[in-house]
Amino acid sequence: MVEELLKYPKALVLSVLFHLVIIVAIVINFEFFDKPKLVQTGTQVKAIQAKVIDSKMLEQSKQKENMEKAEQRKKQQEKIALEQKAQELEQKKAKEKKQKAEEQKKKLEKQKKESKAKEQAAIKKKAEAKKKQKLEAQKKAQAKEKVANEKAAREKIKQAKEKQAAEAQARVKKKEALEKKKLAERKLAEAAEIKRLAEAKRLADEKKRQVAEKRRQAEQEQKRKEAELKAQLKAEESSRRLSSLKAAYVNAIRQKVERNWRRPQQSAKIASCEVRVLQGPGGIILDVTFGDCRGGTNAYRASIENAVYKAEPLPQPGDAALFEREINFIFSPK
Repeated sequence: MVEELLKYPKALVLSVLFHLVIIVAIVINFEFFDKPKLVQTGTQVKAIQAKVIDSKMLEQSKQKENMEKAEQRKKQQEKIALEQKAQELEQKKAKEKKQKAEEQKKKLEKQKKESKAKEQAAIKKKAEAKKKQKLEAQKKAQAKEKVANEKAAREKIKQAKEKQAAEAQARVKKKEALEKKKLAERKLAEAAEIKRLAEAKRLADEKKRQVAEKRRQAEQEQKRKEAELKAQLKAEESSRRLSSLKAAYVNAIRQKVERNWRRPQQSAKIASCEVRVLQGPGGIILDVTFGDCRGGTNAYRASIENAVYKAEPLPQPGDAALFEREINFIFSPK
């Protein structure tokens, strides 16, 4: 009941003032009552009777006044209750109106999205149909071009065969004429031919040997270059792998520190700070210092240092060779 009255402080103040006025009026009435006076014996009975009647009338008046006041209080309470109920009803109507407006807004947005999706689907379908027509036209053009090329190729082969047949016939005739001449010259040139063939064979063998030697040297040089390239690629791959592992190692440390960081209440700005962590074996933290940390307060740096110590032990690298006593990273939480 008290909590409900506190919701309406104006009505509560008016009610208190009303009761104070009633109490003051009652006190004043008691103070101004006539004090009993000494009367003669003959008039004493009449005075007592008058006072008894006045007392009864006063009591009835007070009862009537109290009833009226109680009625007024009741009406006031009913009025407050009605006002409260009206206010609650108004709030409920406003809430329902707001909810209805939001539902209408969501419905309109949904319709808009569906309309947009349909429009995009239609555009996509139209583009696909256009693309399909283009592909079919390209296929027809390619098929037509292929037929033309095959026809040209067959014609070219036919002409080449005819030319070869004519050339072969001409060679046969020329050969028969030359054979007769060669029969006479062959005996004279036989000895020279044998000598020439022997020399040609020697030169050919020498040339083959030189070619084989050059080929062998070229193959050896190629193998050497391939071996050097493989070694270089292996070294580069190892370097990239170590760089990737190192970046992942430093990033894991930074993320663990950020997870353990709690932003100080008095820090309004989150500065980007370079953090330097000196660690021992197993990720034990030995010292924490800062590099460039412009804009960071002492409380902000202290919160970072506390987060670093909470992250102990620090994550270990994927390769033991990547362990470093000093780890540097940029602390810039989102």
